[in-house]
Amino acid sequence: MPSFRHEILVELFRSRGEIAAALLHAQGIVVAHTRAEVGSIDLSQVVSTEYRADAVVVLRDAEDRAVTGVIVEIQRQIEPHKHLTWPVYVTTLRAKLACPVILLVVTPEDKVAAWARAPIALGSHGSYLTPMVVGFADIPEVRDLAEARRLPELAVLSAMAHPDLHIAVTAIDAISPLPPDQRALYLDLILTMLPASVRCVLEAQMEGYKFTSEFALRHYGQGRQEGRQEGRQEGRQEGRQEGRQEGRQEGRQEGRQEGREDGLRIAVLALARAKHILLTDDDLAAIESATNQGVLTELVSALGNARDAVAARAVLDQALAR
Repeated sequence: MPSFRHEILVELFRSRGEIAAALLHAQGIVVAHTRAEVGSIDLSQVVSTEYRADAVVVLRDAEDRAVTGVIVEIQRQIEPHKHLTWPVYVTTLRAKLACPVILLVVTPEDKVAAWARAPIALGSHGSYLTPMVVGFADIPEVRDLAEARRLPELAVLSAMAHPDLHIAVTAIDAISPLPPDQRALYLDLILTMLPASVRCVLEAQMEGYKFTSEFALRHYGQGRQEGRQEGRQEGRQEGRQEGRQEGRQEGRQEGRQEGREDGLRIAVLALARAKHILLTDDDLAAIESATNQGVLTELVSALGNARDAVAARAVLDQALAR
C-alpha cells in the first residue's frame, strides 16, 4: 500500500504536470513546449493493467504535438523489481506518443537516489535505460514570491523538501490566490509535512484550522500513525547512541524550545503577509533572529487582532524595536 508521503508527492504531479518540466529544467534538461498535459497512468492499451506509473506528463508544442513524455515515479525505498517494470513504462509510453520519453524518479532518500541513478541493463550488448533522478536536495529552493506564484506546485514541493522558514511561508503565500478547493489541498499538503510544533502554531492562528480537502482528510490519520512510528524508532536509536539520561533530557528540552520558536516565527511571517505588510530584508532578518518566546507570542496575537495593514505594521515595528 502506498505510504502517506508517497501519495502527497504523487498528488502534486497529478495536479500540475508543469512541475515535471521545472524539475527537468533544474537538472539541465530543457524541453521546448507550450503546455504540459497530465496523461493517463494506465498503460493497459499495450500491456497488462498491473503496469501503472505514479504520474504521466506529456509536453506538447504549439501545434499540440507530443514532444516529450515524462513518466514520474515517486520512490521512497529501494525496490529491485522496478528495474523490470520501469523499462516497460518507458517503451509503452514511447509507442503510444511516438516521441522521446524520460523516466523521472523523485525521492526524498539519498540512498534511494544513488540506487535509482544506476543504468538499467536491458540486455547483454550495451542497451541501457538511465533514469533521471531528483533527490530532495536537488529540488530548487523557491524563496521568491513571484517565482512561487508562477508555479505554486513547485513552491509546495520546495517547502516539503527544505525545512526553511522563508520557503514554507513563501509557499503558503503563493497558494493564496488559487481557487478555494485547490488552495485547501495545497495548504493541507504543506501543513501535513511540517514539524508538529510549527504546524500547531500555524493552525492556532488560522482560527482553529482543520483539514478541509478530501485528500488530507483521507490520509492525515495515516500520516500521524506513520509519524508516531518513525518518531518512536528514531527516539530509541538516539537514546541508545547518547547513553546518558541527562543528555537526552537536555536535548529534548532544547529541541522543543527551538521548535516552538521556529513555529512562532513562521506564524509571524504568515500573519504579516496576510495583513498585506510589505516585509523588508531587515524585517525578515529581525524576525528570523528573534528568540524571545514571550515577545513572539505577543506579536502573533497582536498581528492577528490588527484591523488593517497600517495597524499591523505599527505592531510589527514596535515589537522588532525592543
